[in-house]
Amino acid sequence: MMLQQTQVKTVLPYYGKFIQELPDWKALARAPEEKVLKLWEGLGYYRRARNLRAAAQKVVGDYKGRLPDTHEEILKLPGVGPYSAGAILSIAFQKPYPLVDGNVIRVFSRLFLLRGNLKSGAGLKKVWALAEKWIHPRRPGDHNQALMELGATVCSTENPQCLLCPLMSLCGAAKNGVQDNFPETEKPKENVEVHVAVLLAEKNGRILARKRPEGERWLKGMWEFPSCEGETFEKALRRLEKQWKVKARRTALMEVKHQITHHKIRMRLYPTLKTGSTKPTGARWVTPKELNSLPFSSAQNKLRVWFLSQK
Repeated sequence: MMLQQTQVKTVLPYYGKFIQELPDWKALARAPEEKVLKLWEGLGYYRRARNLRAAAQKVVGDYKGRLPDTHEEILKLPGVGPYSAGAILSIAFQKPYPLVDGNVIRVFSRLFLLRGNLKSGAGLKKVWALAEKWIHPRRPGDHNQALMELGATVCSTENPQCLLCPLMSLCGAAKNGVQDNFPETEKPKENVEVHVAVLLAEKNGRILARKRPEGERWLKGMWEFPSCEGETFEKALRRLEKQWKVKARRTALMEVKHQITHHKIRMRLYPTLKTGSTKPTGARWVTPKELNSLPFSSAQNKLRVWFLSQK
């Protein structure tokens, strides 16, 4: 689950700490959501962590603490789709189920000269059909891991190392010298700039923080300094002041930049001049120590690290 859309070198230290803190399904199932998110802090795509915890609760409640080993049952777990099911069944249980990720798509597109969009629709179905046809019946886990590793280290997006590839003699793209033309990719979406005003409110040695509600489009369940989006920083700040009944300085303390998909996010941290007596649901005043224990997103964590360094 951690390896979805995340590189191995990034995952390894998180995995070790996560398993040390939550070594089995029961420990994960009964862990508070905030603890799970804190252990995941910095990995991104936090829905994976919440789904993993929900899956653990289902494993404990419905399967007596043992992960199901059938395709039908494992797909019932939150956060488990065809890729995860194929990975778990082949690697953990040695069952002949394929998997398809970006690396496998790239390898197959070059091997079989597959054209068009292979990430959805008919193109993706074609890749899955090939993966199912070629899965090794006795060593499916090794087969799937080898395919992914080949795509990650040899059959790379740019400058593929064809002379090192064990499949070179079978590869349609290598034979025709058109490796760089595959896979065919769609034009990427244009980046959208998002302005976010972030509030730094302090009172009696405590700092105002809030838990992002379920209705937010990003980072549900994560904690943050209160924030609002806007077409400009000034509009975002005015919305923030109105929502939180505060008055803020117009000069930001700092700015951080972050990207989620094609959204280029710029965050500016503004200190308050005057703080109201009320606060929206989900917010609370916390000490610096408590602030540091809450699960923050990567961008907001940069603000937190800076703020705590000033103390």
